[in-house]
Amino acid sequence: MAGRHSAKSSKKPLVIICIAAAVIIIAVVCAVIFLNSASKPANTNSTTAQQTTSTVQSASAESYETTLQPATDAQQTTQIETFAGETSEVPKVVVPTQSGQEVSYFNATYVPYKAIDSSTNEECSLREVFGSAFSQGVITFNSDGTFTDSVTSSSVDSGAYAVEGDTIVATYSNDKNMSVKVASWDGDTPVELIINYGGYDVYFNM
Repeated sequence: MAGRHSAKSSKKPLVIICIAAAVIIIAVVCAVIFLNSASKPANTNSTTAQQTTSTVQSASAESYETTLQPATDAQQTTQIETFAGETSEVPKVVVPTQSGQEVSYFNATYVPYKAIDSSTNEECSLREVFGSAFSQGVITFNSDGTFTDSVTSSSVDSGAYAVEGDTIVATYSNDKNMSVKVASWDGDTPVELIINYGGYDVYFNM
C-alpha cells in the first residue's frame, strides 16, 4: 500500500507542470495572433496616410506652379514696360550755340584755385563763394560734348557743352546755362577757365 501511494504522489507534480506549460504556450500563441492582427491595420493606415500626404503635396505643388506662372509673366511684362519708359524719358540737353559758329570739344579736368569779387576786384576765399558746400571738387569736360560739375558737395551736376571761340557754352541737365571764359590755351585745349558764380569770378586750372 505504501508503494502505490508514493507512485501516485510523484505523478501529481508532472501533471501540474504539463498543464502549466500548456497554458503558457496557449497564452503565447494568443498573444502572437493578437499582435499580428493589431499591427496590420496600423500598417494599412500608415500606407494610406503616406499616400494621402503625397497626393496633397503633389496637388499643392501643381497649385503653386499654376499660381506662380502668371506672376512671372506679369513681372516680365512690367520690366519690359519699365525699361522702355526709362529709355524714352532720357532727357536730351540742347546747348544754345550761335548759328553758323564752328564748335569743338576737348577732354580735361579743372580745379578752382582762386576767386575775385567782380565788384571790388579783391580776392576772396573759395569757401566765401561756395559756402560750407565747397568740397574741393572739379569740373570735367569730355570729348563727347558732356561735362560734370562736382565743385560743391551738395550735388554732382552734369550736362552738355560746346566751345565757341574763347567761350565754353555749357547747359546743365536742368536747363541752367553757364558761360565759361577761356583765359589761356594749350593748342586746342583750354588751360585756364573763368566762371562767374553770383558776382564772383572763380579761376580754374588743370
